[in-house]
Amino acid sequence: MILPTDDVGSGPCVVLLHAGVTDRRMWDEHLAPVSAAGYRVVAMDLPGFGEAALPRLLEPWCDVLATMDALGVEGAVLVGNSFGGAVALSAAVVSPERVTALVLVSAPPPHLEPSAQLREAWEAESDAFTRGDIGAAVDAVLDAWTLADAPAALRERVAATQRRAFELASAAGETAEAPDPLEADPDALGRITCPALVIAGGLEMSDFRDGAEFFARELANARRAVIAEAGHLAPLEQPERFRELLLGFLAEVAPAAG
Repeated sequence: MILPTDDVGSGPCVVLLHAGVTDRRMWDEHLAPVSAAGYRVVAMDLPGFGEAALPRLLEPWCDVLATMDALGVEGAVLVGNSFGGAVALSAAVVSPERVTALVLVSAPPPHLEPSAQLREAWEAESDAFTRGDIGAAVDAVLDAWTLADAPAALRERVAATQRRAFELASAAGETAEAPDPLEADPDALGRITCPALVIAGGLEMSDFRDGAEFFARELANARRAVIAEAGHLAPLEQPERFRELLLGFLAEVAPAAG
């Protein structure tokens, strides 16, 4: 499946993979400044989000790699928030020669045992969606994944993208998930040797703060950073600080020409 994209700039390629409560529009304010720093920036809608239909078989890491092929991208730095981080990791497992570096923002660790807080968040969303109450499902997402004092504009932005994802899921019917490469091979994480920057928000759920520490330990060439005033969606909540970390990391691992 070839994914819808925004594709701007030239230079070393940076692929942006959105969180599971947004779509590629979460990266809108980052496209121009990152491309101006000398990079080709590609933001993708993952399957079931934005302009990308939900397929019968869900294997988004393969879709990311197929889209890179279609765009003529041989290798790229993959930047993923939450679900997008999990997809980036799976792509690095199945095609390590294509992934030059990783930036993982609040990515879930493999075999995650959810905390009570996370389990309650999932259940509230799932229960509302199952009974067909999209409005309540969107509200559950906002309660779980945006900060209590988040600006109204940010909450509405997330609400609009999540509402779209629920509509696509409702229209798609039954789907199957391909085996996750990391779940299928517990040793795969240790074979990822590309440079990695692992970011968590200081106001994040413990599951993802602990996950960042796990990745920093288990990935062979990783460093960890904390964005103190961010929660789960740091690129939206603290865009300037996130971009400062991203561009500093890119300058080291994929320096732009000139």
